[in-house]
Amino acid sequence: MSTETISFTKQSNTSTASSTTTKISTTKSKSTIRILNVNDTRKAAITLLDSFRTDSLAKLLVCHIPTQEEKDRCELALYEAYLRQHMSKGLCLGINESEDRFETVAIWSTPTSVERGLDSFGNLMQSGYDKVWNLFGDEGRDKIFYGMLPLLHDSCERILTNDSRLRHKGVWTLVYLGSTLQARGKGNARTMFEYMFNNYIDVSDNNISYLESSSPDNIPIYERFGFKVYEDIVLGNPNVKNAVEGQDYAIMNVMIRGTKGHDWSKDANTFLTQGKL
Repeated sequence: MSTETISFTKQSNTSTASSTTTKISTTKSKSTIRILNVNDTRKAAITLLDSFRTDSLAKLLVCHIPTQEEKDRCELALYEAYLRQHMSKGLCLGINESEDRFETVAIWSTPTSVERGLDSFGNLMQSGYDKVWNLFGDEGRDKIFYGMLPLLHDSCERILTNDSRLRHKGVWTLVYLGSTLQARGKGNARTMFEYMFNNYIDVSDNNISYLESSSPDNIPIYERFGFKVYEDIVLGNPNVKNAVEGQDYAIMNVMIRGTKGHDWSKDANTFLTQGKL
């Protein structure tokens, strides 16, 4: 990651979709972060498609689809649905826009996203999950709608409910963070995190950040920003004979950053000592 110093000029503090632009000055280059709206959906989805081509979870979701063209069509539909869903009820960011994509894209849910209807049927349909349902076929539907989405939801709810260190916090969830190959090493991820911490997450003494990473290579990167590994969750079955990651299963590393970067892992989960679990 780059080590350039970043100074922010905050122009807006809203989690709704808009065309807000924030200039970020660095000692090496100038980058532009923009809050994305529905008109940016295709470009942002292309960025995520490029970013996650070798990701084990992404590969698992489409490994049953016969051709690369069909795989790309399905993945784009899924990323577009995620983006629209969170543009409406969360926060999506893009950095360094070109003609057909962004260098880096981030999708966040906010502490109020769920109560604002993030997962409501109406928002899901408006976001395009019906298209995802139709494109992915029976096997893909099982993986996404009966496998991945319930697993991620239930795991997060269990962790945040059963750990006193994390309970009753405002939770900012990083749903996706992806950069194109050409953008990697330029410091975009750090720029994104600093923007979020300075303008949204660390403005409260009660906020934490939550993510699931499906690449172990990203663990040390996230640790630089204060995230600590909580546990691993698995989609699929790694115990079948000759199981292959990305075809039979995918492992996701749950990582959490404490309030203002506090190392929650050094604190005691009092629910364990009090026998509340």
